[in-house]
Amino acid sequence: MKRLLTISIFFLPALLFAQQKTGSFIKEHLYVKVSPALVFSIARKEAPQNGGGQVAPAIFGAAGAKIRYAALGFSAGYFNLKEIAPVTLPIGADLTITDFKAKKAFPVITAQWHKAHSTENYGSGHYYYNISGKDLFSIGAGVSFRILKTTKIQTTLSYSKLSCDAKVTYVNGPNRSDTYYKSPLEMAVLAASIVL
Repeated sequence: MKRLLTISIFFLPALLFAQQKTGSFIKEHLYVKVSPALVFSIARKEAPQNGGGQVAPAIFGAAGAKIRYAALGFSAGYFNLKEIAPVTLPIGADLTITDFKAKKAFPVITAQWHKAHSTENYGSGHYYYNISGKDLFSIGAGVSFRILKTTKIQTTLSYSKLSCDAKVTYVNGPNRSDTYYKSPLEMAVLAASIVL
C-alpha cells in the first residue's frame, strides 16, 4: 500500500497535466517576435568620420518565454550601415515589458543586449583603420496593440549604442605605428514588431 501511494504521488502531476488542453501551456508562454526596422546612425565618436545620418533597413527576431507582463528570449538580427558598420549580425537577448493580455493599446518597454559581429576597414592618406563591433546595447519604448486574437503589433523607438574597438595604423614609408581606442556608434532604431 505504501509503495502504491508513493507511485501515485509521482504520477498525479503527470495525470493532471495530461488532462489539460494539449498545447495550451505552449500557446500561453511561447514568445515569438519578428521586428522589421529602420536603423538611423546618429554619430560615431572618436573617429575621423562622424558616421551620422545614414539609414538602413534591419531585421531582428526573438524567441523565448513570456508571462503576462514580461518576455525574455534569444534574439538575433541583421543590418548593414555600409561604410560605418557593414554587415552587422547581432546575437543576444531581448527583454520586453508590457501587458501581453491587454486588449487595448498599452505601453511597451524593450531592452536588448547583443554581441555584434562587424568589421570595418578603410584607409585615409597614411592612416588605415580597422574597427570591430563588440557589444550592442539598446533600450526603447513604444506602444503595443492587438490586431488579432493571438497577435500584437509593437511600435518602438530605441536608442542603441554599438561599442567598437578601433586600431589605427600609421604608415609612412618604412615607419609603421598602431594606436588603439574605443569607437562607439550611436543609433536610433524604429521598429514595428509582430508578436505572437
